[in-house]
Amino acid sequence: MESLNLALVYFSATDMTRTYARIIRDEIHTCESSAKLIDVTSYSSRQNLLSFDNYDGVLFGFPVFADFPPAVFDDWLPALDGKGKPAAMYFTYGGRTPGYAHYHTLELLKQGGFQVLFSAEFLARHSFNTFGWNAAANRPNEDDTDLARVYARLALEKFALESPEPLVLQRPFAYRLALEDHERMKASTEPRWAQPYRAAETCSMCRLCETECANQSFNADTGLADPQTCIECLHCLYICPDKVLVVGEDVLHSYDAFLDHFNLTETMINAKKSKLITEFWHTVI
Repeated sequence: MESLNLALVYFSATDMTRTYARIIRDEIHTCESSAKLIDVTSYSSRQNLLSFDNYDGVLFGFPVFADFPPAVFDDWLPALDGKGKPAAMYFTYGGRTPGYAHYHTLELLKQGGFQVLFSAEFLARHSFNTFGWNAAANRPNEDDTDLARVYARLALEKFALESPEPLVLQRPFAYRLALEDHERMKASTEPRWAQPYRAAETCSMCRLCETECANQSFNADTGLADPQTCIECLHCLYICPDKVLVVGEDVLHSYDAFLDHFNLTETMINAKKSKLITEFWHTVI
């Protein structure tokens, strides 16, 4: 197999998408090619648009938040200059559904000049498990990680082709309505249920919550997130060394309501399988 040099761009608020990125990178290295991990979780990491001139292809990894990838990429991805380079996507989600993430991100990357060849979805511990949920708590499992390695080898195979076929996805049912809701949520100035705040006086003021925030939303001095810009990724809560950040009590006690609302059980979530999407594909929402 031809040796390739790939970029692996990922957003990982609570370490799950990063976990898969490392598995994929290591498998690419095993195949005597190279892959550079590029973490774009923090706001500062996305202030200079990336150049992919020195790479043979790009892999993009994102978590799924309420059916979509993180909202901060709606403008960032189309602003990239893919120059027609081959690309692939993967998404991590905590057991409900990857929603519209495949189709939505494909459209963003096409606007950014990339030729997307395939995608994947991987089960991962739900970000809300950080404060007491139990969704997909034991994922990734061995099947998930094995499929991530298959994904890595597929990238090398497809990116080496002279005229690869681009991925074609049918627009999901009700996508336009869901996109309108997605845009309304981005524009809302109302505090939302999973926005972290500081609830203890033992904070060492390391300011990681502020400097590593995905959208410049958290103010270490006030201990509050800006309700208009916080995307509820929980990265600040996850990385806080003093464990002084929390979310509202409604979130802590919402797990049963979440399962009931989506007619899910933990057994159903654990039975879900990670998947590769390599050809014409229709998402059922």
